Parts: sequence; C-alpha cells; structure tokens
Amino acid sequence: MNEFNDFVSQGYWWLSLLGGLHCLGLGLYIRYIYREKNGNQKILGSIFSLMALYFFTGLLTKDNAPAPIHFIFILIIPIYFLLMPMLYLYCHRSLNDAKAPSGFSPHFFPALFVAMTVLATVGYRVLNQGELPDISLSFNSGLSHLSHLSLLGAALPGLLFIQTALYFYFILKMLSLYPSRTSRLHQESLKDIKFRWLLVLTLALMSNWIVRAVLVILPFYFGEELIHINHVAAKLVLLLTVYILAIYGLKQITYAAFLRGRLAQSQQKSPMKASQQLLSSEELAYLQKLMQDEKK
Repeated sequence: MNEFNDFVSQGYWWLSLLGGLHCLGLGLYIRYIYREKNGNQKILGSIFSLMALYFFTGLLTKDNAPAPIHFIFILIIPIYFLLMPMLYLYCHRSLNDAKAPSGFSPHFFPALFVAMTVLATVGYRVLNQGELPDISLSFNSGLSHLSHLSLLGAALPGLLFIQTALYFYFILKMLSLYPSRTSRLHQESLKDIKFRWLLVLTLALMSNWIVRAVLVILPFYFGEELIHINHVAAKLVLLLTVYILAIYGLKQITYAAFLRGRLAQSQQKSPMKASQQLLSSEELAYLQKLMQDEKK
C-alpha cells in the first residue's frame, strides 16, 4: 500500500509539473505571439496562466513548502477568484467585438475584496502570534476550536464554488442569446467559429469545475479524508482538457485563416467584375438604338 501511495504521489508531482509548464507555455504564446486587434488574447492568456498556477501548487508538499502549506493555499486562493470574471469578460468582448482595450473591470472587485480580507486576517494573526500560523482545516472536532483564519480558509473554497456557479450561469445565458447560424440564413462566418470556440471553452471549464467539486470540494466539506488519487484525477482531467482546447483552438485558427483568405479573394474579384462593364445601361441602350436606326 505504501508503494502505491508513493507511486501516486510521484505521479501527482510530475502531472502538476507537466500541466503547469504546458499551461504556462500556452498562456505566454497566446498573450505575446497570437494577437487580436482588440487585445482579447491577453485575457485568454491570463486564464491559462491561472491554470498553470493551479497545476504548480501541486508541487508544494509539507517537506518543500517555505511556510505551512495551508497558510500558502489561503494566500493563493483569492487569485482563483479572477478566473471566472476573466472568462466572462473574454466571452462578452469576443461576442460584441469590443474595440476598447481591456483594463481593470468591476468584475474583479470581489477578488480584490477577498484578497484584502485574507491579507488583513493573516496580518492580524501573524502580528499576534509572532510567527507564521499552522492552520487547521479539520472539522472533526467541530468549528469552535478553529481560529478566524482557519474559518476563513474553510469558507474560501465554498465562496469560490458559488462564484463559479453564478458566472457559468451568466456566461451560458449570454451565449444562448447569440443568434444561431440557421436563424441568420447565410454561410458560415468568422463569428460562428468564434462562438463555437467560446462555447467549447466554457463547457470545458465547466466540466472540470464539476469534476473538481465532486472529487475535492464536496469531500472536504463533508469531512471525508482527501486522498491523492482525487487530486490526481482532477488535475489529469484538466490537463487532458487543456490538450483538447489547444488542438481545437488550432483547428479553429486554421479554418478562420481559410475563411479570411476566401473572403479576400472574393473582394479582389468583385472590383474586376465591376470594371469589365465600361458602359452604363443607358449608354448601352443608346448604342443599341443607333444600331437599329442604321439597319432601317
């Protein structure tokens, strides 16, 4: 049994490293190499960078962590509150073809509030205790023995769960208002490709959110012991999702380039057709009348 646990722990470490590097590389590529006119690639790159952070946290253990591991996680969790607002802004700006550069949005205020609350609570605890606190998140002995910082750490995953559910509802509602291709009665356009990409991205993240909720969050609140296999399964599903999104995104980019090329060719041909008609309809009618008069 110990050998199996060691194998799972090693697999979890390597999976976290592999997923973190791939998400970080993909995020940097999208942000700095793949460019859009409205700067939406920065938001998408930040989303994958947050995924990289989630993977890299799996590299921390009690042996190599520079501070108590629960203490580090409490400081990191507020950053995850940025993920769903960024996904919402990315979908909203993409569907509405926003031209203004993306800046600080009011959607980021909850994450800022959570971060300030965590920092204030941590600072108060450190000043009173004089050292980095060792936080307990166990519910076995009830809530009375938990400190304010421990209660906050226990509440953060639930708050993040609620925020994620609300944003998924608003994003799906926004996507449902997009007119389908059949209702527009014309051939496939670049907007259709963009819509499908947003839908696939949203459903992929939603699927991972459900998997993580079932394997990690719910057992945590029900007091069940979290085993490594749960974390491994959650991160493995996320890594596979990242690969699928990368392949699907590459396919959509290629197809979009094909449509742009075909559109450019049609625009080049249309002026030539117009130039071939050197005479107007009135001039042609006048010449035809002259020819008829000559025959008479």
